[in-house]
Amino acid sequence: MWQAIGVTFIIFAILFSGIWALKKSANKFKVPKGVKPQPYDNDD
Repeated sequence: MWQAIGVTFIIFAILFSGIWALKKSANKFKVPKGVKPQPYDNDD
C-alpha cells in the first residue's frame, strides 16, 4: 500500500519538476509583445 503511494508521489514529483523546468525555459525564450520573430541578419 505505502509503496504504491510512494511510487505515485515520485512520478508526480518528476512530472511537476519537468513541467516547471519547461515553463521556466519557455519564459526565457519568449518573444516580447509587439516584436515579430525574424531571423537575425547583419544588415543593420
